[in-house]
Amino acid sequence: MTTIILAAAGFDGEAALVASAPAAGITVARRSLDAVDLLAAAATDPTMPIVLTGEVPRISPDVIARLLAGKRTVIGLAADDAGTQLLRILGVTRIMQIQPTAESTMRAVAAEILHGVTGVWDTGSWRRQDIDMGAVAAPLDGQLVAVWGPAGAPGRTCMAIALADAFAREGASTCLVDADTYAPAVCFNLGIIDDSSGIVVACRNADNGTLNIRSLQLSASVLRRQLHVLGGIPRVDRWPDLRHSALTSVWATARAAFARTVIDIGPCIEDEGGVVQHGGGTLLSSRRNAAAVTALTAADAVVAVTRDDPLAISRLITGLPAVTQLGVSAPIIVALIQSGDRRGGPALDALRSSGINLQVVSIPFDGGGYRNALAQGALLAEIAPRSPALKGIAALSKVLATGMAAR
Repeated sequence: MTTIILAAAGFDGEAALVASAPAAGITVARRSLDAVDLLAAAATDPTMPIVLTGEVPRISPDVIARLLAGKRTVIGLAADDAGTQLLRILGVTRIMQIQPTAESTMRAVAAEILHGVTGVWDTGSWRRQDIDMGAVAAPLDGQLVAVWGPAGAPGRTCMAIALADAFAREGASTCLVDADTYAPAVCFNLGIIDDSSGIVVACRNADNGTLNIRSLQLSASVLRRQLHVLGGIPRVDRWPDLRHSALTSVWATARAAFARTVIDIGPCIEDEGGVVQHGGGTLLSSRRNAAAVTALTAADAVVAVTRDDPLAISRLITGLPAVTQLGVSAPIIVALIQSGDRRGGPALDALRSSGINLQVVSIPFDGGGYRNALAQGALLAEIAPRSPALKGIAALSKVLATGMAAR
């Protein structure tokens, strides 16, 4: 007998499937009524196959991604094209057509689980990005820049804002994303008070299959013609709204929607653990650092922000190995913020002596300009167009463009 978890709530023939299962050589160990119950049932056995329909309450691409993470067999049952499309939106790839009788359906399911060939209805003709794309501009092949820095307020958010503004002033359609799950501050810095947490909206659209170029653009606030802002979570306790699979879809869609996307992320990128599944898996756990990790791994370039004081340099030296351990293949550029009473030589020497041979761009610190910009909720270039910091940002922009073009 093959033992499965069945999640077919909302399907009229669910009871008949259960009743006919023994005759088809299947034991239904659990009948899940919604996505939460399905995750709980799946956590009890990381290998038990799951058979489901797309109408399960609260099912989402994130739930499916968690179920598939351990290479578990997940089979979707569809009665028609609409059911197939829904399952593909959710991320199910092994889809079977419901047969004329419940018993024949369950026999086909058993054969698929055992042999992986019978009854699969997998044309490959439906993809999430195909949804509602009519009347949308042609997708771009945009580039992502992740702005990261160790803990200690080294200036990540100010750097991300200034860099996004520089890209926009160069004529590139640019989206500035606040993906910091520890201290989101982009909208606060820019005086945006009507933001409805664009990144949360985008992630929800990814979960329900409606994320595309147009919906992502509508989720962002337009700061000026070429500069859009996707605001962060409204409170730090809302970080579970930013899930790994949804964020991955958001970054991919951002590439298609904007020429440049600048992502402001938090300092923490380590794996938090959070084992709550029997056998040591992480089926039911959420990752607060998912936003930072997915942004770094998706980026075409990474800006590592630090100051030129010894404490900040030591934190950067300590934190950089965690970035490289993620498998980041993009070039990492160090943005070294220089205070007025220090020279960059000792900081550069400290980096070199630690074995870090990354390109460094010095950014003069303009405390007065940044304070005035923050007080007025404006961009530094608007408040202090002759700020020395802008020259450093322009140099950083050129270095990034060169590095990304060489990939």
